[in-house]
Amino acid sequence: MKIRAFTMAEVLITLGIIGIVAAMTLPSIMTNYQKKVAAKRLEQTYSQLSQAINMAQADYGDMKNWDVNQLYGTSVMPGTQDRYDLIETYVKTYIQPYLKYIGEPKTTTIRQAGYSAYKNKAGYVYLSLNYKLYIMELNNGVTLLFIYNGNGTTGRLDDLVIFVDINGASLPNVGGRDFFGFELDTIENMKLIPFGYSDMKNRDTLLYKCSKEYSSIDTKSSGLACTALIMYDGWEIKKDYPW
Repeated sequence: MKIRAFTMAEVLITLGIIGIVAAMTLPSIMTNYQKKVAAKRLEQTYSQLSQAINMAQADYGDMKNWDVNQLYGTSVMPGTQDRYDLIETYVKTYIQPYLKYIGEPKTTTIRQAGYSAYKNKAGYVYLSLNYKLYIMELNNGVTLLFIYNGNGTTGRLDDLVIFVDINGASLPNVGGRDFFGFELDTIENMKLIPFGYSDMKNRDTLLYKCSKEYSSIDTKSSGLACTALIMYDGWEIKKDYPW
């Protein structure tokens, strides 16, 4: 009785087909995984930051009344402190005590922290290697980058911006991929809001402002409306998301 076996040619053909199928499907599987991780980490970080801000408001009152100048004493006039001094003092007082982080947060440049420059989807550099900010690494692998988006003359930080790098020092450091932005609403809601918040009633607008096309036109916004888009979609990166 003869036992039929596969020939070497048949085995090689089968392996070749498997390899082709794997090569076609693996990138899609990896991309879907990256999207799920990005959305989940962004949601978790938003939750942690929101909770920290709520706790700070319970201790210090509405954030509209948070005044860094008071922390230096009544003899210090607005505008006499370096803007980086202000942001560090602000974060250390109102946000840092309510978060779980590793290492020692500090004011430094992106280069000195060991990170790469941050770009938008069109390749525009949003935060250069020499950009100075206050950096904090959370215990879940997420990095928070705090900047003062103002002129540093008032002693107040209504323009605090919190950038979230969901994978720390790892690349690609691109807005809407692993880099997202939040700010404080100190006028109406007294809460953390995503970049693009003003367009959250119109998903089509968010889609456009999250795209590479918009990033190449409006370099100032850098496509960071992607943060609001993910939040709008229930903390999910959907199929039409401009990844």
